[in-house]
Amino acid sequence: MAKKFQHVRGMPDILPEQQQAHQYLTDTFRHLAGAAGFEPIELPIMEEKEVFVRSVGEGTDVVDKELYAFTDRSDKEVALRPEPTAGMVRAYIEHGMASLPQPVRLMFAGPVFRYDRPQAGRQRQFNQLGVEVIGDGSPSIEAHIMMLAMRFYRMIGLRNVTLQLNSLGDQQDRKDYLKALTAYLKDYESELPEVDRKRLKSNPLRVLDSKERATKKIVAQAPQILNYLSESSKQHFEAVLEYLDAMQINYELNPLLVRGLDYYTHTVFEFYGEREGSQSSLGAGGRYDNLVQQLGGSKPTPAAGFGIGLERVLLELKEEGVELPQEHAVKVYVASLGEPARIGAFALIEQLLDSGVGAVGAVDRDGIGPQLERANKLNVPYAIIIGQKEIQEETVILRDMRSGAQEMIPLGSVVKELEKRKVGL
Repeated sequence: MAKKFQHVRGMPDILPEQQQAHQYLTDTFRHLAGAAGFEPIELPIMEEKEVFVRSVGEGTDVVDKELYAFTDRSDKEVALRPEPTAGMVRAYIEHGMASLPQPVRLMFAGPVFRYDRPQAGRQRQFNQLGVEVIGDGSPSIEAHIMMLAMRFYRMIGLRNVTLQLNSLGDQQDRKDYLKALTAYLKDYESELPEVDRKRLKSNPLRVLDSKERATKKIVAQAPQILNYLSESSKQHFEAVLEYLDAMQINYELNPLLVRGLDYYTHTVFEFYGEREGSQSSLGAGGRYDNLVQQLGGSKPTPAAGFGIGLERVLLELKEEGVELPQEHAVKVYVASLGEPARIGAFALIEQLLDSGVGAVGAVDRDGIGPQLERANKLNVPYAIIIGQKEIQEETVILRDMRSGAQEMIPLGSVVKELEKRKVGL
C-alpha cells in the first residue's frame, strides 16, 4: 500500500470553508490600506539569509531558533522569510524606489515562516497583513499607521482591541539604556533562567520580553528606557502620543515593550485582544530609521510599518463571537432531468458564466431531487430546472431556493431575469 502523505507539521492546509474568511480579511485590509494610499507589493518567500541576519539581528529568537535557513544548490545561504519588512526594504533599495516621490507606501499580504512550536494562532507557516511607509520620519506616520490598524480591527467587528506602545529612542539612547539595563541584570544573573542568562550575554533587550516567570519579576523593577531618551527622542514620542490623543485613541504605555526584532528605533507598538496568554497579540510594528542603510541603502532613510497576524485575528473574532459576512460566488444551480436536457443544461451553465453569473450543475448524473438537495447545501439563491418539456418549449423553471416559489421563463431571457434580480458574480 502506498504511503499516505500528510501536510508538514506546522504548515496546515487552508480548506475552502476557511479560505473565505481569510480572503474577506485580506480584501478588507487591502481596501482600507489602498484608500490610505498604500500600493500592493508581492515579495518572494525566500531571500538571502543575510537579509534577515542583518535586519532582524543575531541573538534574536527569530534568527537563532526560528529561521528556516539552508544552502541551495548553488551554495548560497537562503532563508524563508520570517517577516516581510526586511524583504520590503530590500525591494525598496534594489528597485531604486528612493527616486520616487517620498514617502513610498507599500502594503503586503502573504505567508511567513518560523520554526516554532505549533500552537493555536501561530503555526510554522502563517499569514501576515502589513504596511510600510519608507521615506518619512514624521511622528504623524506612526500615529497614522496605528490608526489604520485600529480602523481594520473596527471594520471587521473587533471592539476590544487594546494598544500598547513604548519608545526605544535613537541609537545613542539605546546604547545608554543597554549599559544601565545590563548592569542591573548582572546583579540578578544567578537568579535568571538559563535561557535569559544567554540573552543577557548576546542581546540584553530580549530579556525584557522574556516569558519566564522568574525573569518577569526581575525586569518589573528594571530601569525604564523612557528615562534614557534624549530630548529629541522625547519630543518625537510625545508628538506621536499627541496625535493619538487628538484622535481619542486609548493606549497604554508599556516600558517593557521592545519587540523581538533588532531593527526598531523610536516608537514601537503592539495590539492585543481579549484572549489570555502569549497568543493574545494581534499585530505589532514600529519605526525603523536605520534599516535601509543596514541593508545597503546609500543614505539614512526613516521608515515605519506594522504586521497583523491573520490567524490570530480569526481566533479573536471567534472569541468575541463575531461572524464574518458570507459571500458565495455561485448564485445559480442548473439542474437537468433526462438525457435531452443534458446538453442544454451544460450550455446554459457556460452561458451564465460568460455573462458574469456564478453557476454550477451536475449534468451527467442524479435525479432532480438529489440535484436540488445539492443546491440547498451550496446555499445558492436560485436553481434553474431543465427537463425534456423545457427543451422542446425553449423554457426553463426558475426556482427561488429561499421561498420555494418557481416560475416558467423563456430560455433566452434567463440572463436578463437574473440581472433584474441583481444576481451576478
